[in-house]
Amino acid sequence: MKLTPERIAALAADSDIKYLTTDSRSVFAPEQTVFAALRTGLADGHRYIRSLIDAGVRTFVVEYIPEDCAGADVEFLETDSVESALRAIARARVGQNTSGIVVTGSRGKTKVKELLYRAMLARGRRVRRSPGSWNSAVGVARSLWDARRDIPMTDNDFAIITEAAIDGPGQAEKIVECIRHSHKIGVITDITSEHDTAFASHADKIREKAAIVAHCDVIFYNDSDPELLPALRRAAPAARLVAVSADALPADCPTVYHALAKAVLGLEHMPVLPLASTRVEISETTNGCTVLRDYFTADVRSLENTLDTMRRHLTPAQTPVLVLGPLVEGTPEQAEDVARRFGVDRVIRVADAATFVAEHPAESFANNLIVVFGQSSEDFDSVAASLRSAAHDTTLEVDLDAIVHNYNYYRSLLPAGTGIIAMVKASAYGMGAVEIGKTLQSHGAAALAVAVVDEGVALRTGGITMPVIVLNPVTNRYPSLFANRLEPAVFSVEELDRLIHEAGRAGVTDYPVHIKLDTGMHRVGFIAEQIPALIERLSRPDAARVRVASVFSHLATADCLDMDAYTEGQIADFNRLYSMLTDGIASRPARHLLNTAGMMRFADRVDFERARLGIGLYGIAPFPGPQSRRLATVAALRTTIISLKHWPEGTPIGYGCRGRVDRPSVIATIPIGYADGVNRHFGRGNASFKVRGVECPTVGNICMDLCMIDVTDVPGVSVGDSVEIFGPDMPVERLAEILDTIPYEILTSVSPRVSRTYFRH
Repeated sequence: MKLTPERIAALAADSDIKYLTTDSRSVFAPEQTVFAALRTGLADGHRYIRSLIDAGVRTFVVEYIPEDCAGADVEFLETDSVESALRAIARARVGQNTSGIVVTGSRGKTKVKELLYRAMLARGRRVRRSPGSWNSAVGVARSLWDARRDIPMTDNDFAIITEAAIDGPGQAEKIVECIRHSHKIGVITDITSEHDTAFASHADKIREKAAIVAHCDVIFYNDSDPELLPALRRAAPAARLVAVSADALPADCPTVYHALAKAVLGLEHMPVLPLASTRVEISETTNGCTVLRDYFTADVRSLENTLDTMRRHLTPAQTPVLVLGPLVEGTPEQAEDVARRFGVDRVIRVADAATFVAEHPAESFANNLIVVFGQSSEDFDSVAASLRSAAHDTTLEVDLDAIVHNYNYYRSLLPAGTGIIAMVKASAYGMGAVEIGKTLQSHGAAALAVAVVDEGVALRTGGITMPVIVLNPVTNRYPSLFANRLEPAVFSVEELDRLIHEAGRAGVTDYPVHIKLDTGMHRVGFIAEQIPALIERLSRPDAARVRVASVFSHLATADCLDMDAYTEGQIADFNRLYSMLTDGIASRPARHLLNTAGMMRFADRVDFERARLGIGLYGIAPFPGPQSRRLATVAALRTTIISLKHWPEGTPIGYGCRGRVDRPSVIATIPIGYADGVNRHFGRGNASFKVRGVECPTVGNICMDLCMIDVTDVPGVSVGDSVEIFGPDMPVERLAEILDTIPYEILTSVSPRVSRTYFRH
C-alpha cells in the first residue's frame, strides 16, 4: 500500500512497533521493527528485505517491492523517497512534544548532549536523547522515533535532546524538517575547519550550522568563530542569542553545559558530572577471548548499541558474556532483559570490583566475547583491566574511527558510484584483518582483498560475510576457496583451466573470478598476446562454472610524481586490453585500476566501477604533500616502563656493553624488542620513543623482548608510564626513514604476540 499521511500517523502511533532501522544487521526484535530500505550511491536496502522477512520483520518502507518478495505476507509501505518518508515519520512520531534541545557544532556535541542528559536525569526529569552519534539527517529521524519508544503519543511530558551534524551542503534543511516544531533550544559548540572542503567556503558551512538552530527561541553558541554571530543574527533574528566563552573547547564542554543550566533546568549551576567518554575498546586476550569495554553513558538504551557492536564482533567460536556494573538509568533487570534479546545468556552483575576480580580471573574465561558495561569509575574500570591483564604489556592500538575517516576521505575522491575494495592482506597491514574488515563491512566497502586463501578463511571464521578477493595464486587450496566463498584473481590460462575443472568437481557454477591484466607492473597478469587464448577458454561450455566479476590491473608508478607518462600509458593499455577481452566474451565486468596513490592523482581520468584502497586506509600517504594531512593516524604502538635505574656517567648498558651513558642518567627498561617488531637497527640511539611528550633515545642493543631508553630529561618519569614507539606523536614514517624502508614494512613487522586493542571515540 502507499505510505499516505494517514498511514504515517498510524505507524508513528503504533505501540507494537518499537524500532525503526535502516541497517539490516541491527535488527534484534524483528516482530517489533519497521525496516526502511534506503538507497545510496553504493548500497540498496531493498536487497536485504528477503532475509529480513525470513528473520521475522513484517513492516517495510520501500521505493519498490523486490521480485523475490512479491506475495510475501508482510506490509510494504511504498513511497517515492524512503529518506523523505523517514523525516515525515519522525515529525509524526514527535507529535505535540515541544521540549526539544538540538546540539550542533564541529566538536564536543556528544559530550554536551550527554552532560545535559545525565544532569536532567539527576534532577528527576524524564529525558530522551540521540543514542550514540545518530546525528546525520537519517540519524536524527531515527533518534526522534527512538525517543518515543515506550511513551504514548498522548504523553508529552519529557524532553528530547538531539545531536545534529552536517558534513556537506543541503543537509541542514533535512534535519530542520524533522525538528522545526519540537526543538526550541539550540546549542552550537566549537566550530572548526572540519568538513570545510565539502562546502564552497567556511562561511557557507557556518550558514548551514546556523540554519539548524534558526527556528529556536534561544540559542547558546560558542563564540570562537567570528563568522558565527553575524550568521546567527541573519538566520534567527527573533531568537535570544547567548554567547559562551571561546575558551569552551571540547575539553571544557562544561562551559557550554553550565550556560544551559538556568534555561533548561532552572538551576544556577549544573550538578558536577564528569565528561562522557565515547571510547569503545576491543582487546584480544588469552583463551580465545575478546574484551569489549564501552565507556559511554551507561543506561539501558545505550546497552542496546553496545550489544549491537558486540554482535558485529562476535566470532562463531565465541559465546557472549555481559559483565554489568552500575547504571545511570534503568535497572539491572531491564539490562538483563535487553541482553537476552541480543542472545546473551550469561550476565555477571558486579557489586564490588575487588570481589569480581578475585572470583573471575581472566583465565577463567574461554572462547568468550566479554562485554564490560557500566558507569565509568576508577573502581569499575579495574574490572576490564583485570580481564585484559593476561595480554602482553605492549599493545598496538588501532583507531577504528580513523579507519572510517580515511575510508571516507578516499571515497570522496571518487565518483559517487565507485565501490572501494579495501586491502586487508598481511593482517590488514599488521593491524588485524578481522576487526578492520568488520568496520569496513559496516561502512559499505564493496569488497575486501587478501593475498592468500588462508587470510580469506580467517576473515570468514571471524564472521566477515562481504565479498573477499584472493589476489595471489590459489595452487591446491580449491576446496577451502569454494567452501569459504573466496573470489580468486586469475592471471594465466592454465590457472583458469584448473579453476574451472575444480569448480566442476565441487559442483560450483557461476563462481566469481577476477581477471588480472599486466599493463606495466610486470609481475603477473595477462598481456595482449594472451587475451585471445583467455577469450577462447572463457568461451567453452564448461566455463559457465565461473563468471568474470571484474577485470583489473595494478599501477606501478602512481606515487612517482615524475612518471605520470608511464601511468597514463598503463591507463591506456588497460582500456585497450579490457575492450579486447569484453568484445570477445560479450559482457562488461567491473573494472578496477586505481590504487591509493591513483585515487589521489588520477581519479578524474579513471571513472571505473571499483578502486582498491591500501596504505592510505591505514593513515599513511603514498607520497608527501598537502593531501597527506587529510589522513588520520590509525595505529599506535605503545608499551610501558617496567624498570627505572639511575646510573653514573660511563655505565655500560645491554648486550656487549654496546650502550654507555655519557652523563648521570635515568635508564628505563621497556618490554618490547625485536621479537615484537622493534628492529635491532633502532638501538644505540638510532631511534627515539616518546615518554610524557619527551623523545627518549634508545640505549644499547635492542634485545629480543626488551630494550632500554634514556629518560633522564622526562620530568616526573615513573614505572608504569606509557611509551609511544610510533603513533600520533611519533609518525611511523620516521622509523621507516631510519631503516631506509617504507612504512608498510614497519607496520607489518609488529609481531602477532603484541596485543591489538581496537577503539572508537
